[in-house]
Amino acid sequence: MWPLITLAMVIVPQVLVPANMREGPPVVVPAVETLVFVVLLAVAAKPGPVPRVARPLILVLFTVLVLANTAAAVRLVAQVLRSTPAGETPPTVTQLLVTAVTLLATNIVTFGLLYWQLDGGGPGERAVDARPYPDFQFPQTGSDGLAPPGWKPRFPDHLYVAFTNVVAFSPADAMPLTHRVKGLMAVQSLVSLAVLAVVLSRVINILPS
Repeated sequence: MWPLITLAMVIVPQVLVPANMREGPPVVVPAVETLVFVVLLAVAAKPGPVPRVARPLILVLFTVLVLANTAAAVRLVAQVLRSTPAGETPPTVTQLLVTAVTLLATNIVTFGLLYWQLDGGGPGERAVDARPYPDFQFPQTGSDGLAPPGWKPRFPDHLYVAFTNVVAFSPADAMPLTHRVKGLMAVQSLVSLAVLAVVLSRVINILPS
C-alpha cells in the first residue's frame, strides 16, 4: 500500500501544477507514473502473494520510470544552460524551483521503488529468505538488539535510503553491497546534484542583488 500512496503523492502535484508555473517535466513522466500506478494497483488487488511473473514487468516499469525522470532532469539542465534566444522569455525563479522540487521528489520515489524491488530479490524473496545475500545492509540486520528477530526491510526503509542518497549524496542509512545498487545510487546522486547545482546557480543569478 505504501508504494501506491507514495507514487500517487508524486503524480498529483505534477498533474495539478499549472504549466506556466513549471519548466517541464514532459508529459511522459506523469503518464509513465500513472501506468506504473495502475499496474501496481492491479497486482495489489489480487489476493495472495505477488505472482513471480509480475516481478519482471514491475522491474521494467520502475526502470522506465527512472529513465523518464532522468531524461526530464537532463532536459531541464540543458534548458537552463543554453542561452535564451532573442524574443523568448527565460524561465522564472518560480518555474525553476517548482520543476526542481518535482524532479527531486520523483527521483527519490522512483529510486526508492527500484531499490525496494531489487534488494534481495524483492519483498517476496526477502520474506522467505530465498536469497542468501542482500543488496543493502541495514543497521537492524548488522547488529543484534536493534530490531525484532527476523526483521526485514520494507518500502519505507528503501525510500529513506533514496532520500538520504539525494540529501547527503552518499549512503547515510544502509550500505550498498552489490555493484548494481552502487551504480544506481551513483546515478541517483548525479541526477540530483546536476539539478540542484544548475537550478540554484541560475536562481541566484536571476534574483536581484
